[in-house]
Amino acid sequence: MLKKCDLSKKTDDRTFARKIAPLQERLGELQRQLRDEKIPVIIVIEGWNASGITMTIQELIRYLDPRGFTLSSIGAPTVQEKNHPLMWRFWNRIPAAGRFAIFARSWYSRALAEETDGPGWEKRMDRSICSINRFERVLSDDATIIIKIFLHISKKEQKKRLLERETNPLTSWMITKGDWDFHRDYDSYLPVIDDFLKKTDTPYAPWTVVGATDPNHTILTCYATIVKTLEKTLPKILQKKKQETETRARFNPEIAQVSRRSEAPDLRERKEYEERVTAAQKKVRDCQYLLYKRNIPLAIVFEGRDAAGKGGTIMRLTHDLNPRGYSVMPVGVPNDNEKEHHYLWRFIRNYPAAGNITIYDRSWYGRVLVERVEGLCTKPEWRRAYTEINEMEEEFRTWGGGLLKFWLEVSFDEQLRRFRERETDPLKQWKITDEDWRNREKWDLYGVAIDEMFAKTSTKYAPWTMIESDDKWFARTKTLETVAEYCEHLLQ
Repeated sequence: MLKKCDLSKKTDDRTFARKIAPLQERLGELQRQLRDEKIPVIIVIEGWNASGITMTIQELIRYLDPRGFTLSSIGAPTVQEKNHPLMWRFWNRIPAAGRFAIFARSWYSRALAEETDGPGWEKRMDRSICSINRFERVLSDDATIIIKIFLHISKKEQKKRLLERETNPLTSWMITKGDWDFHRDYDSYLPVIDDFLKKTDTPYAPWTVVGATDPNHTILTCYATIVKTLEKTLPKILQKKKQETETRARFNPEIAQVSRRSEAPDLRERKEYEERVTAAQKKVRDCQYLLYKRNIPLAIVFEGRDAAGKGGTIMRLTHDLNPRGYSVMPVGVPNDNEKEHHYLWRFIRNYPAAGNITIYDRSWYGRVLVERVEGLCTKPEWRRAYTEINEMEEEFRTWGGGLLKFWLEVSFDEQLRRFRERETDPLKQWKITDEDWRNREKWDLYGVAIDEMFAKTSTKYAPWTMIESDDKWFARTKTLETVAEYCEHLLQ
């Protein structure tokens, strides 16, 4: 891609002044339209050192409403960011619906800087490319417009600009030894960057390579690229959203049925129950310290029928844990800010840092359960969520994280008994709501969704563990012993 770029193109001042004004006006109009239609936009400006990234962005944002965009200048990761997967820090920066997110350098620069150091970098880069393409595809599928521009200059032009900045007292602070080191390796980096661009040039997030020798040409081309892409993509997204909303959540009866009705042995003796739970709690606590010492993050997902005992089980699981090393994320209806982002956003930004544990009391699986059954998302949205979820979990596991997924299953009759017990017990009445009763009326519909979820998301790297929960003692014991066994395996 870089070899085909014409670096000799120039635009004279008169032509520039004539062409730039309507583009600037049009960009402002499009920003307002995208805000009204609640469509997010990501603009990535990448390029060589001294290629004009700051200058280009400065010109672009002059005619944007500053209330409608955020600018992220991406540098070396913080300590917190180093303790998460590569794309975590960028998930935290994706735009809300109707806003622009502009990146002065992005996941591309960071992948090049962080993954090409040391032996085995080719394999690490391939993993990064896979993660980047998934990230961009997921956002594009959710109606985010992604525009990527790479500013290309020759090695000779780069040297000229570095020297100009270095000899200017006002800009000399900008030039570091690292800039000159990178310049000396320009010829070595050129094929690596070119290959990187080719492998991430996708239909949903294509690259535009701009010859950036002449500032007028650079700015004009960037403006034209952004305006043209928005004008071309916006009608397609509006049409797609219209088609998706016309057909709300429906069910496909032709799905694999996974049995959730296995018999659970009763733990009749309380002494046996307490001994086994206490032993498992001690093992989990010991594992927590070893996970922290080895910088291994662990995510534990709890899903299940209403009144299946998730809360009580989580209480026993965390009973002996060091509170500074774990957090519990109770998942309910998303707030207004969360609704303005991709549905995975609120979960990924709460990933456990290296060495920590995050327990999700309900999770991203709400997309293919309650949101599907209640018609809170469209059929195309929940159908593609299976792939999005599987890829997200695989990426977390590949990064080195541990992931446990529990489904707590309770029978129809036992759920009714627990509902009635909650209604009559003053200490438990807060646990029962009208929504619980409404969900019970849709027992079979939820059953279809649950079975399909198991069939499509129980993978070799993140399988589901069924917890038979009619007997709470058995459910808690099995869960804690499973966590202890998994952690011990993870630490081997």
